[in-house]
Amino acid sequence: MNVVGKRVYAHKKEIVRLQKKRLRATLKYVYSNSRFYRRIFREYGVDIDEIKSAEDLKNLPLTTKQDLRDSYPLEMACVPKEKIVRIQMSGGTTGRPVIIPYTRKDVNQWKEMMLRAFMLASIDSHDVIQITPAFGLWNGGFGFHFAADAIDALVIPIGAGNTRNQIRFMVDFSTTVLCATASYPLRIAEVAEEMGVDVGNLSVKKMLLGAEPWSDEMRRKIESVYGARAYDIPGLTEMGGVGTIGFECPERNGLHIWEDNYIVEVVDPETGEVVEDGEEGELVYTSINREAMPLIRYRSGEVSAVVSREECDCGIEHMTIKRIRGRTDDMVIYKGVKFYPSDIEQILFSHGIVNYKIEVGNGIKVIFEGEESIVDRIGRDIKEFAGFKPRLEAVPAGTLERFEGKAKRLVRV
Repeated sequence: MNVVGKRVYAHKKEIVRLQKKRLRATLKYVYSNSRFYRRIFREYGVDIDEIKSAEDLKNLPLTTKQDLRDSYPLEMACVPKEKIVRIQMSGGTTGRPVIIPYTRKDVNQWKEMMLRAFMLASIDSHDVIQITPAFGLWNGGFGFHFAADAIDALVIPIGAGNTRNQIRFMVDFSTTVLCATASYPLRIAEVAEEMGVDVGNLSVKKMLLGAEPWSDEMRRKIESVYGARAYDIPGLTEMGGVGTIGFECPERNGLHIWEDNYIVEVVDPETGEVVEDGEEGELVYTSINREAMPLIRYRSGEVSAVVSREECDCGIEHMTIKRIRGRTDDMVIYKGVKFYPSDIEQILFSHGIVNYKIEVGNGIKVIFEGEESIVDRIGRDIKEFAGFKPRLEAVPAGTLERFEGKAKRLVRV
């Protein structure tokens, strides 16, 4: 077993030992080298020597995206600019950018985490890997590229957009691995049909999909159309990028968090208090193996829950969390009912609906491309599952906007 494999399949005792060691070292490191954390720890009266394990983190203050904005460009960095080899920017931000710096060690750590994902998805040097996320300040495509290059696979770093070219390359180069946002394979399939290409006949057998919440129903649809196996790859720029925090194993019962590199807590998004395992809340990350800008108790906005801290059937002993259900800022409260776009998506996909939009304003309206005849059935299913009945509108195929990146399903009007 290679070094990556040994770290993935380490025993729990070794994972916890390394986690404690790295946590203590990271807290001392940020206190000594980050003006931000030195100031915050002093303001809150934090004695870092009292923080010895993941369970003690609850005694530390939370770090927010606003903290990162206020620290622009590099106030939270722990290294001088001369040691920084690249920067990335967190997606979806407005106003002052959220900049994440990397040292060479951080880039290598990102690569190693991605190699773990490749190993679990059985991706090797014989694969042809097509990378469709963007290459730019948003970190989308780079992590895939670092790992693919490291295993000497044939890489097609095509980046975002130009779906017809994407399909042409998939055909001409016999792409076996597709890296994409979760909704993009369905857009590719739609355009391929217009081109007279059956995506079921392509060579694609593995997909690494992420960047947006996606339901099990969407996964089943993608896999049935392509005849491929789709893996959920989470990622957060603030933690280093796509693929750094964890991955699905072949059992696909949730996301394994790489606890030797990250500590994950689940907190009540309103109170910030840690919730019990199994209870849904906001994910809070602490990076314990990064150099340029480790973050302590960073509020991600992602919604999930701890599934298990025991050994998985696959043999991995890192903790397992649910796949990301949504983001706290995407949650909709309507007549006392809380829901996320992914909750509606799984119902629509069960009725064969692929393209849809949820409008939130004067009530809830779901617009979908499909037949009028199924409106009542969809309405009943949403009422039964989510506890409310939205207004539903069926529109002809091709009516709704298409996306080549993250799909914008929720619109507040």
